[in-house]
Amino acid sequence: MPCRHCFLTLIFIVINCATLFHRPNEFEKGLKSYQQANFQEAAHHFSSHYVKNPHSDTTLYYLYNCYKQLSQLERGIEVLEQLVKIGSKDRNVYLNLFYYYRKTARYKNLYELISNLELHIGIILDECYVLTRKLYAEIISGATNRPSKFDPVIFAVSKGYIPLCPDGEFYADDTITLGNFIILLNLLVEPFYPQNFFRMQKMSNRSFLYLPYMRLVHLGIMEFDHELDPNESTPITVAAKAIANLKKRGLLD
Repeated sequence: MPCRHCFLTLIFIVINCATLFHRPNEFEKGLKSYQQANFQEAAHHFSSHYVKNPHSDTTLYYLYNCYKQLSQLERGIEVLEQLVKIGSKDRNVYLNLFYYYRKTARYKNLYELISNLELHIGIILDECYVLTRKLYAEIISGATNRPSKFDPVIFAVSKGYIPLCPDGEFYADDTITLGNFIILLNLLVEPFYPQNFFRMQKMSNRSFLYLPYMRLVHLGIMEFDHELDPNESTPITVAAKAIANLKKRGLLD
């Protein structure tokens, strides 16, 4: 019994010594500073920790929140981009980048982000946003060699990628339906009579949209969808994919 008592005492001493001499790592230091709302110091510790642990997305989330609290937008964007690079599945990472790219006029980044989204993230983006005339101009500008000094709307209109309305106005917030989108894309391709025609559920073969749509499908600019409804809004990911196909065919400057 005395030996057992000595053994337990020894274990107790070892555990307490380990606790006493524990040296917190950079993440732990960052977490403590973060909890104390010392975000500048926390960011320093999280950055140091991430250098040695480049796959720690948790560290990046804390680091992003630090920069957000410090109103350091550029660094926050860099952290979000790093999260995308390491394959984050968090929808908010992509939604925030989408917002910040538009806010900071990074239209090439915007186009590349939308074009490379995984399916489940793309669906979320399509549910949260609708394709407006302004957003379409931004995406198509990002896919081209638009000079940085040019406003995307002015650029898109000057190139004929999107026309003004009959009254000469642009109406940037107007939603682009799939019917509108087919018309816009059709303006950018040479007219021809496609070889194949497919039956559709929600579009008559007598519709003025039917031939242009079959033409776009034939060229591989749009994927065929027999349930396509011309009155529904255009998913942003569908627009980006079609723009990418136009670019591959050399139909965008």
